[in-house]
Amino acid sequence: MGKLYYCSECKRVLKDNEKCEYCNAESIKELNYGTPVNVIGSKLKGKVLKIKDNMVRLIIRDENNSKFIKEYELEKLRKIL
Repeated sequence: MGKLYYCSECKRVLKDNEKCEYCNAESIKELNYGTPVNVIGSKLKGKVLKIKDNMVRLIIRDENNSKFIKEYELEKLRKIL
């Protein structure tokens, strides 16, 4: 179980807490379990269930309000406001 972080300016999910790779901002916060995130390039939104290396498991709800679990790479995620 690793720790992930997100930039509070561009909301991208990061591996380290030094500096944002995307916007070079230094305002980094820790990404907690249960935090809502968005999958970049799709309309899928989910909550963080488990963090393992570069993979993040999300609980995603569909239109019928049924839950399912999917795994994504951290580069494809963005924190929701």
